[in-house]
Amino acid sequence: MQKQEEIVSRLKQIFDLFLRENFVMTDNVYFEKLISHLQAKENAIVLQTPFVIEWVDKILTLICDDFHKVHPRVISFTLNLISFMTSNEWMLVRLRELDIMHRLMSFMQNNDSNFSPSIKLSGIRVMKAVNNYSIGLAFQRMQRSWALLIHYSNNEHTLYVVREARQLLYEMLYKFCDKMHDQAVTLEILSEIMKPIQDNVYITDTNDSAGGEDQRIHVSVDDNELLHKVSSTVDLLCYILQQTLVSEERTKIVALLRDHHNIELNIWKLVEMTHNTYFTEKMLNTLCSYHFALLVHEKILNPDCAEPPEQFTEFGLSFFNLMKFCIQRCDGVNFVKMAELHHILWKKLGTRAPKEIIIQDERVAFENQLICFHMLPLLFSMKFAMKMADESKSELFDTYITKLLVMSCEQTLRLCYSMRDAFITPEGHANISLFTPELARKCVHSILSLEHILDREQAITVCQALLYALREVVALSDASKPMDPEDCHGASTSNNYYDIYPRGAEAIVNDPKVLHSVIVGLRTLIERFKITWKESVETIGLVNCLAYVLENCNMDSTCTVQALKLVQLAVEHFLSPNMALLVDNLQGSALVCLGPIIVKRMHDPTWEVRDSALELAISIASISRIKFPAFQRFLIDVKIPPIVYEMAKHDTEPYVRASAYKCLSKMVPINALWENGLSQLDLVDHLLFVLYRENEDIVRSEAILTLCKIYDHRKIPSKYKNTLFSTLNYCVVGDHHWEVKVNALCFWRMEFQRQLKNQGMIDGIFPTVTFSKEHKKIVTLTEREIKLRVAKVLAEVQQYGYYGIVLKCLRDEYAIEVLKVIVSGIKVMNEKLNEYDFEIILNDIETLSPSASNNDTISISDTPDRQMSIEHEEDGSSINEEQSNEVIDSILNAQDMQLLEKRFESQMQINHEETQNRHIDEFYYKQFAVSVRDWRAEIAKINLDRLVVQQEEWFDSTDNLVCLLDDILNAIKRDANCEVSDCY
Repeated sequence: MQKQEEIVSRLKQIFDLFLRENFVMTDNVYFEKLISHLQAKENAIVLQTPFVIEWVDKILTLICDDFHKVHPRVISFTLNLISFMTSNEWMLVRLRELDIMHRLMSFMQNNDSNFSPSIKLSGIRVMKAVNNYSIGLAFQRMQRSWALLIHYSNNEHTLYVVREARQLLYEMLYKFCDKMHDQAVTLEILSEIMKPIQDNVYITDTNDSAGGEDQRIHVSVDDNELLHKVSSTVDLLCYILQQTLVSEERTKIVALLRDHHNIELNIWKLVEMTHNTYFTEKMLNTLCSYHFALLVHEKILNPDCAEPPEQFTEFGLSFFNLMKFCIQRCDGVNFVKMAELHHILWKKLGTRAPKEIIIQDERVAFENQLICFHMLPLLFSMKFAMKMADESKSELFDTYITKLLVMSCEQTLRLCYSMRDAFITPEGHANISLFTPELARKCVHSILSLEHILDREQAITVCQALLYALREVVALSDASKPMDPEDCHGASTSNNYYDIYPRGAEAIVNDPKVLHSVIVGLRTLIERFKITWKESVETIGLVNCLAYVLENCNMDSTCTVQALKLVQLAVEHFLSPNMALLVDNLQGSALVCLGPIIVKRMHDPTWEVRDSALELAISIASISRIKFPAFQRFLIDVKIPPIVYEMAKHDTEPYVRASAYKCLSKMVPINALWENGLSQLDLVDHLLFVLYRENEDIVRSEAILTLCKIYDHRKIPSKYKNTLFSTLNYCVVGDHHWEVKVNALCFWRMEFQRQLKNQGMIDGIFPTVTFSKEHKKIVTLTEREIKLRVAKVLAEVQQYGYYGIVLKCLRDEYAIEVLKVIVSGIKVMNEKLNEYDFEIILNDIETLSPSASNNDTISISDTPDRQMSIEHEEDGSSINEEQSNEVIDSILNAQDMQLLEKRFESQMQINHEETQNRHIDEFYYKQFAVSVRDWRAEIAKINLDRLVVQQEEWFDSTDNLVCLLDDILNAIKRDANCEVSDCY
């Protein structure tokens, strides 16, 4: 209750400030935050308080008188506030009693042209909220509010306003038509929508002799003014028709458009009036949407339909007529776009659409026809595939062509031949004005836009087409030079590629943007649909083609990156089936050629290419450990491990260095790679240097994971032990990036597990007997022996300051991710310790490590933090406070700036020398020495769960409405003071 009173009192102050004529607030984000809070259910009671309604009444009076007196953001805020208030029907009645809704609609209708988009959008939201009630619909009818929505849909250039206006207009139209069955109002709305088309397509003259009216069609060709007038109307019609597909209930809107406005004929007249491609696309989109809407109304949702549910002849002929029209107009782009739109709308039908339909007594899968049309322009560019028909390697391609023929119906094949005749002249030359690289790219992009709705079989069909297109690139690139019989790529072509029919189509394949689209398309489909060589045998040759493309084609960096990513995908998804049998080498496969290519791309001047090459190396290293051991020799032969290490050390791009460390972490567990390269490198020394000196967070994060791998699978030299744990402690308490802190804590957890494992623990428990390395014999683990071994582990960890950094983090750490890791670790440790007599273990620890007893322990809370640097000794040349004061006084008296330079010259030199030191002080960990007993006592004082909750609440405090209102009040006062100060 008290919180609600605080909110109301602060809101009153803010609302009063909003009414000031000179109100200013520079930060508009506060309005959005306040609106979000007031919209929440828990604050609904606040909007029902009397002062809110009174304030709304006051501000409406102000803006109706002269809306320039009120800040535009305040007007928008007010309208949004009204929309929230009307969510309660009783509140809507109250607003009507005060004549607020009538005044609001009059205000919106009279001042529309002067409003900002935010005011228009909030006004639409008010109408949308009112539209949920019958009383609200009656009010909308009385005010004819649809006229304003149609105006916004046709004349507003802001996307959000148009979208909200169209959505509300359809909702209103649907309710009047199918819920209230008010045909008169529905026809009135439709007439208002169709008015721009009717006024511009027809001229109505009165024929006095006949005593009637004669309608004559406008004859305008590519009239830009006409296109501008009807374009937005056509878009609105298209939206309304498509919305009828989403509805599960049958709507009469389509029938009214057909019977009273003859929509199909009028749209076709508009199509015939122009050759503007952009405008034609809008018209065809509307026709396509109309055909689908009519199909749903007349057939799918019509309970009186007597035809079989698969009988789609009328719909199918309308579809083929649209596609044929595009071919007759030589409009390849709209041909592809129509196939895309039909596919999208067909999927909107969902389960209501049958898998196969009947068109002119022929049973077809409609989506297969669409896929064929999608791929058609790209398939026409395949010259090398045509040459393969005379060779022994044509069996796969023939199988694929047969598959396309089986998928296609008679009408589809007729259209394919018609498009071929349009694209390729009788003399065998490509029509370069129609058959362009842009069209081929559009084909691929159109298919990729449908990736979320494609069926798997269709995706495989497209993937095969893209694979043949990639082979076409290889054939074209190789046409100018003879084929080396020992070339591992296995590209098979001849030098007469340019003479193969059709001539001129090589311009499509030779375009680098088409190659980029093909590679991206392959990668997208393979990733999404998990395509392997079992579904498409053609994928087996993918690595060969890509190796050839990467080695021989002059590609830009973007295309190279995509090619490397596709190689990575090919290696992971569908290496040749016999690869699993290759134990010793990769001879005879294209993978041999990948080595030099990877090395070359690792030295590419573009960092994105280097990074992609490293990602490919990461994949190869990952699968070489178990799945394909032959890759281990592959990596060794081309000397990739030392190259990756040099990239990790010296590359100028942080992302590349991070990827290099990630690659090293994959290589470390592999014995062959470690013994034949990595073990000779100063990996540990450099990783410790990076963790202390590197500035980039992402690099340090990957570096510590690499160090974890080395510690887990290899042996870190004992000379680094002190420096290792000092660096780890520094990472936990001194690093500013939470991910580095978490990884360092995980390293400590690994150290605990290793220590317990060395003491004989297996799978979290101590067995009854174990082999003692110390005594070199099998010993029985009694309860006393187990406690002694646990004490050894805790003493070892205590020695390197783990408990100290845990306490410091619990006091000083703000990153919630770090706190959660620490708290979970403490809970696990306490559970383990509680299984034994903890006091006995403590006594054993103090016996094992007397130096760490309570008398000698340094408390973290009582000892100031030592500087996290290498040198901690007092230097003779350092400047104390008295010397500093003397220097400053001498400068002020002598007015000689050189004194300052000379006095600090030695200190500057010392700082420079410090930066050259590689590692942190190897005894840095000692300042965190805390005994287990003290640690346990300190932990007992802390409510760990409450600590995490408090931290989460602190992060979420910005979502508190009371705090937000205080911030708004302070911001308004601050802005007002700034405005006053600016006057002077």
